[in-house]
Amino acid sequence: MKHIGFYSGLIETVGYDPQRALLEIKLVNDGKVRQYRNVPEDAWYHLRGSCQPDIYYRKYICGSYTELVVVEGPA
Repeated sequence: MKHIGFYSGLIETVGYDPQRALLEIKLVNDGKVRQYRNVPEDAWYHLRGSCQPDIYYRKYICGSYTELVVVEGPA
């Protein structure tokens, strides 16, 4: 999955696979990638287009979708 850089104090990169509805977010503080499953495409577009992506991430992604922490960064 391709990740794009993000201008955020919390999020370093983000990636989305629409076929698998899989969102990946690499956080700045620990460098680990978090995978979120069953994320609708509109949530991806809202996160990407948000003026405050950190707040959107905390409010609408964290705790709303199944999270898996991946030790390695994006390929």
